[in-house]
Amino acid sequence: MAVMARNKTIRRTFLLDKTKRRSERFAGLHPEIVSSVEGLRNSLARATKDSLWISYEKRLTEGLLQRLSWPSRPLGAGVFIHALDPQTLPALAACFHRFAFAADGGFLPPEELAEALQAENRADLFIGGGADRASKTLTLWRGNLQSLTVPFSAFERSGDGLVPDFGKCSVTDYGQTIRLGDYEAAAEAILYEFDPEYRRRISKLRRQTERSLGASLRRLRKQRRLRREDFGPEVAAKTIARIEQGKVQRLRKKTLGAIASRLGIAPEELAEF
Repeated sequence: MAVMARNKTIRRTFLLDKTKRRSERFAGLHPEIVSSVEGLRNSLARATKDSLWISYEKRLTEGLLQRLSWPSRPLGAGVFIHALDPQTLPALAACFHRFAFAADGGFLPPEELAEALQAENRADLFIGGGADRASKTLTLWRGNLQSLTVPFSAFERSGDGLVPDFGKCSVTDYGQTIRLGDYEAAAEAILYEFDPEYRRRISKLRRQTERSLGASLRRLRKQRRLRREDFGPEVAAKTIARIEQGKVQRLRKKTLGAIASRLGIAPEELAEF
């Protein structure tokens, strides 16, 4: 099956997985499910340079590489959610123009991963990552499968005394939050500091929307020392982020009321901050 990618071209998705319940959570991507090594041959015959491969099974990933005719034709992009042998990385680089990898637990849950991979702003979302204690860096994978490497020193002790636990790295909130144990960091804050192109783009947008409802919400939320998650369950953290980013032009009365109540103001006062 095919999905509509950001550039309006058709992208065929292959999901290498033996777990049916998990596979069902990728329904939004309409993937072709490959659960056996024998099924790889037909998938390879249909793959194009724009395909997306997602693998939860090391054995199926290895089977895929073994069934290629080398030198390989381009297979598209890949997401490998299992441990990889270092010796395998050159082979993956030879047939995938871009790929992300991390052991199970380092990526978003299946349903959130599927949404982040097809989101229009997927380059601004993180889908997974892992820490390297030797270099004291954290490598994060974005929804467009580009990587961003950040030093441990970027994650300072929080105001309430929490320190990051780099041994417990995960991505949550549909790619908008990095969790290091009990410590949390916003994806937009990391991108703003370490991606110059993102910083220029967001700075321009903020200048244009300085007096917007989203900007007012962001300023008041920070004054109240609230996280986006603190507006739940009435309003999801993802919705708060979209409002603050100027992606929601009009709020439903119920949503506005819930936000105002959490901030301790009247609904009509929100735009005044």
